[in-house]
Amino acid sequence: MKTPEFKYQSYLILSLFIAFLIITAAFFKTSAFAMSVTLGDGGVYSAECLSGEDNKFKVDKNGTIEIMTIADIKKIDFSGSDGAGSGVDGKAEEKPSIKKDVPADVMEILNKVPDKSKFPNAGGYIIKDEDIYTYNDDGTHKIVSHYIFKIFEDRSVDGGITVNYAFERESAQILMGRTIAEDGSVSNLDLKEITSGDMFRGAKFYSNTYKILSATLPNVKKGSIIEYKIERNIFKPIIEGYFTPVAYFASSEPAYEIRLEVRMPKDKKLYWIAKNFERIYDKNFESIKNAATPEITKNANYTSYVFHARNVPEMIMEPSMPPVKDVVPRVQCSAYENWDKIYEWDINNLGANMSQVSDELKNKTLELIKDCKTNDEKIAAIYHYVQQEIRYISIKGDVVAGRAGHPAREVFENKYGDCTDKSILMGAMLSVAGITCYPAALMAGGGDWDSEVAHISSNHKISFLSYDSKEIFLDSTSQNTRFPFFRADDHGRNCLVSQARRMVRSGTPLSNNKLRCDAVINTDKSITVTGRREFDGHIESVIRGRNKSLKESEIKDNFKRTLNQVLPGVELKKLEYSDLMDLNKPVVETFEYQAPDAVIGAGDLILFSVPGHEMKFNEVSLKERNYPIDYAYLTNNETVYNFSLPAGYKVKYLPVKLEVNNKYMSYTAEFIKTGEDKVMFYDKIERKTRMVDPADYQSYKDDIEKIKKFGGEKVVISR
Repeated sequence: MKTPEFKYQSYLILSLFIAFLIITAAFFKTSAFAMSVTLGDGGVYSAECLSGEDNKFKVDKNGTIEIMTIADIKKIDFSGSDGAGSGVDGKAEEKPSIKKDVPADVMEILNKVPDKSKFPNAGGYIIKDEDIYTYNDDGTHKIVSHYIFKIFEDRSVDGGITVNYAFERESAQILMGRTIAEDGSVSNLDLKEITSGDMFRGAKFYSNTYKILSATLPNVKKGSIIEYKIERNIFKPIIEGYFTPVAYFASSEPAYEIRLEVRMPKDKKLYWIAKNFERIYDKNFESIKNAATPEITKNANYTSYVFHARNVPEMIMEPSMPPVKDVVPRVQCSAYENWDKIYEWDINNLGANMSQVSDELKNKTLELIKDCKTNDEKIAAIYHYVQQEIRYISIKGDVVAGRAGHPAREVFENKYGDCTDKSILMGAMLSVAGITCYPAALMAGGGDWDSEVAHISSNHKISFLSYDSKEIFLDSTSQNTRFPFFRADDHGRNCLVSQARRMVRSGTPLSNNKLRCDAVINTDKSITVTGRREFDGHIESVIRGRNKSLKESEIKDNFKRTLNQVLPGVELKKLEYSDLMDLNKPVVETFEYQAPDAVIGAGDLILFSVPGHEMKFNEVSLKERNYPIDYAYLTNNETVYNFSLPAGYKVKYLPVKLEVNNKYMSYTAEFIKTGEDKVMFYDKIERKTRMVDPADYQSYKDDIEKIKKFGGEKVVISR
């Protein structure tokens, strides 16, 4: 099944097209040009491009009219106010006539294409997305995939077919391909034009055991229907009997039919888990709940399990939502009753590679830890060494690198390896130091690993450590993450630790950001600020990684550009960082700047707020949400500003202290008079959980609005 992909048009193309519309509207002396727009919050609304208003639009947000600029718009549909498919007179466009003598199978496909007006935001329509898996008695299996897609918009024009396969254990072929024009005429793919090549992706990935089949369907354009079939034969499974069919019952495009059929020998049982059916986040998907339960049919030579959905709606993305896999209705299957075969395979292969320790590797480990007094110090020394001295390069040899990796001594000698290799080396070096450490497989960044059925559909390996009565995770593929932290896309995920025969949940460490500033308000309405910021966790890793790759002038330009968004004309006098290359010390930022007209003067009064302390919460921009908010990692931000007032001024008004506390976050903010000419501002926001349930969205949004409102509050001082 195709996993969901979401495409957006470029800002430049959108700008040019809108400019054309404005000119067209002016030429024909019309007052407006009707359209629908998709905003940054994911909502789709009717809109008008007003003549004489360059790059401005009148948007109807459910009865509320707002004037917006091009910067607010993510996507635009120019097909008219009466929905896609409308003609210039507002009537539905007539479908192109179909020629005579169209074959019955083509006519059947054409009859399944809906009116575009039913799906005004869709780039196309999936007519068929089908996978048929056949499991054989000897543990091998075959997959036949059949895909038919109607192209509604230019953005979805794509006639390419690609198939990746590991030729040492798999074979693949494109069985057929064709393009069906709107009048029913057919252009068939010439199978002799299918090409094959080695798999290569960028400077850090190469494989000599994977191949790519590729082909281009003929005459593909807007309005076409593309169709193709692909067959894959797995004649040597990664692990004996390994077989894990999967299906997603949602996509960025609507679908007529999504179907998964699994054929099992009569004496074999299929195990499966249906996810995200027990709670359908988007109520439009309630109609496909039956896809969670297969239709089971016993045939002469096999038992068929069919998971089937019809009339599947399109999935509308929302800001800061979880990975698609974690929220869409889907099915994960397995031929394994338990994890035993996977455990044994990993123990034998990973264990063998970890045990290959050379004298040079052992001596280097002992050298790194010779002055360490605690296990934490030993781990940090080895962790930082593997991060910075072993380069990430993936040389794929199919199973060898993907699951088993390479021997520890070889990785140490080469000074490079992929995530599996680095986790093996970490395990070997920590073993020399007397600390238990095993590779842990997980799904990093994307959807979480399904622990209910046995499979190995992971994309990353990190390190699981057990010592001093505690368990932690580390990820040595990051060059910028200081012990004891690890990459944010590994946080809160199921990790398969085969050598411990366990599925372990990784933690969600808190990333801290502490800012301390002294701010002097001058009589000319300027403000002078000196500050110090300390980071750790994911925030520190981002700052360290970003600035390491930039020139000093570029770092200062970026810092000044950020300040100028809220303090125009700012003069940056100083910006310094601690040693970004030293992973043993936290990143510390010190700065000084002066901003003109940073306060408001009104006679004997001066009004001011915390400079640059603007808090944005784009995740609550929607009126309602279907999906949870996913903050990806946990943060604790603390800010302190000590203000010195101009000579002769005293405090007239301080905003009332704000406290917000719910199960997802806590926030405290207040201004305190600390002397006759001194005011301190303090605030702290701490996230308690990564996810905000959509059932609590309205109350959570209300709390966030209180915080945003407080951000606009001002202190009043008088002469």
